[in-house]
Amino acid sequence: MKLYSAPGTCATAMHIALEWIGKPYEVEHLDFAGMKSAEYLKINASGVVPTLVDGSLNLPEGMAILLYLVDQHPDANIGPAAGTVDRIELHKWMVYLSGTLHPYFWPHFMPMRFTTDQNGHAAVQEASHLLVDKALTVIDQHLEGREWMVGETKSVADAFLYPMANWAYGFEKSTAQYKNIDRLIRKLAADPAVQIVHAAQGNAPKVDVAA
Repeated sequence: MKLYSAPGTCATAMHIALEWIGKPYEVEHLDFAGMKSAEYLKINASGVVPTLVDGSLNLPEGMAILLYLVDQHPDANIGPAAGTVDRIELHKWMVYLSGTLHPYFWPHFMPMRFTTDQNGHAAVQEASHLLVDKALTVIDQHLEGREWMVGETKSVADAFLYPMANWAYGFEKSTAQYKNIDRLIRKLAADPAVQIVHAAQGNAPKVDVAA
């Protein structure tokens, strides 16, 4: 398996999942120019990361990759089995993370795409932060009394939350203010697989590693 990724992006989640699986894989980190290269566009016509190549399969889209890895590697225990109540919960939260939380960050990172007013970028970013707060509040409430996003053990849902929650540590209302999310992110930051991913990316967690 080969993952095309970029440091700090949501593709971090797929990298973590591959480490959890524990089977041979390769990661290639791309910069913006690399994502738009003719070679990469043959693999992913959208010119973005992530993409997972597994044999003849070229699979884009983070949520699709994570669910594929769950199904292809059931012994890794990175997601509930198909047909269980927890699997339905996994789908629900994966859709929420991919379709609600992740898009809420776009106006923060790319405000110029959401206004024609060159002086209005700060207002667009402020609106983004309000939306992120709304979604993180929902997730934080869900995590009350829970160790993990779904079921009784870590899963790809936790891995998917990890990079996005890390982005918000730099917001005025930091991820640290959502106590249940912060607790989970600190626990993940201490996971040896997550530490390997950070080392491969050349960066560090946004939080002190949990004792």
